[in-house]
Amino acid sequence: MELAMSIHIKLGETIDAANVSRNALAREAKVRPNLIYDLCDGKTKRVDLNTLSIIIDTLRAMTGKDYRLMDVMEYIPEDNKESR
Repeated sequence: MELAMSIHIKLGETIDAANVSRNALAREAKVRPNLIYDLCDGKTKRVDLNTLSIIIDTLRAMTGKDYRLMDVMEYIPEDNKESR
């Protein structure tokens, strides 16, 4: 039985809109660039909450904008997936 993913990671969309490169975010957040690329490309199945917090804090510091968790990921109920 395959489980469907109900969490959509929007980090790529968010940093594109903020005009921040993946490498710049990784460098400033002091995380592996591959982590940022995998998050942006939807290849990550798990993310450490502390790391996620660091990424959001860094994005806020880099842009001066008030980013929140909902700006980098969202929950999509299974019954709403068909309409996407």
